[in-house]
Amino acid sequence: MTRMVVRCPAKVNLHLEVLGLRPDGYHEVRTLLAAVGLWDELEVEAAPPGVWELRVEGGVSLPADNTVWRAAKLLLSAFPDAGGARVVLRKGIPAAAGLGGGSADGAAALVALAKLWGLPVEPGQLVAMASEIGSDVPFFLFGGACWATGRGEQVLPLPDLPRYGVVVIPGQEPVSTPAVYRAWDEAQQESALPSFEPAPGLPRPGAGWHEGEGFFLYDWLVGKGELPFAKLRNDLQAAAIALFPWIGENLALLARFSPLTAMVSGSGGTVFGLFRDEGEAVRVAAELSPRQAVAVPLLRREESQLLAHAE
Repeated sequence: MTRMVVRCPAKVNLHLEVLGLRPDGYHEVRTLLAAVGLWDELEVEAAPPGVWELRVEGGVSLPADNTVWRAAKLLLSAFPDAGGARVVLRKGIPAAAGLGGGSADGAAALVALAKLWGLPVEPGQLVAMASEIGSDVPFFLFGGACWATGRGEQVLPLPDLPRYGVVVIPGQEPVSTPAVYRAWDEAQQESALPSFEPAPGLPRPGAGWHEGEGFFLYDWLVGKGELPFAKLRNDLQAAAIALFPWIGENLALLARFSPLTAMVSGSGGTVFGLFRDEGEAVRVAAELSPRQAVAVPLLRREESQLLAHAE
């Protein structure tokens, strides 16, 4: 094989609980992740050993130590004679927006380069490498819906969710994940962060978090009923809105259309709403087109699992 093209999806956090700051500087989280139909595309072409070129299309500038390069370095460290590559990354996922674009690119680079170079790498090795690249990277190897713990790198694949339509309103500017987490940390210490009240028609995030003796998402997993929309939350949402008030404005606009749930994705600044079907999502996105809203589907595992490219 001398050339390979891999499409990698975005993600949204349907639920994100921050448990606290760990001794290693990361935060312990529990999160329900779902792949959605916003895409980056990674094209890799074989080159002589020692040759590494990366070109990015889509008006996005990547840091020198980007996730694609980190993936290549991990593979070359394990397989020094692997070869070289010329890589083109076509960005369709907004950067620094809580949609996991950089993590998706790192996962795509792992599977694409391993396949291009014909490396005898096992899926478990790829997952371990993915966790070194970044917290969300292992999720993209599995796709679909996953429950993630630790700093987000411990991933449990779940059955596919229904084909909900998702309306995504991208952020107006990049949002720094470390800055949002710092604001969350400060709020825990000072109790200074005001809680965000959603617009009328949306439940308050966190309402009914505990139900009886069980944690409600575990109850849902066992019962396999409908997602408990009214109880889903994002613990980083108030911090993101305090730093970037326009996030709250976008969320309030989206709430007017009575989504099943609506919240910030990850640390922001993207907000999203879940609707019963793609048709309803398309109509809402059209109404919110001045905010660059787009309608995308929630993806099944077979549509979004990057590990499939490694076979």
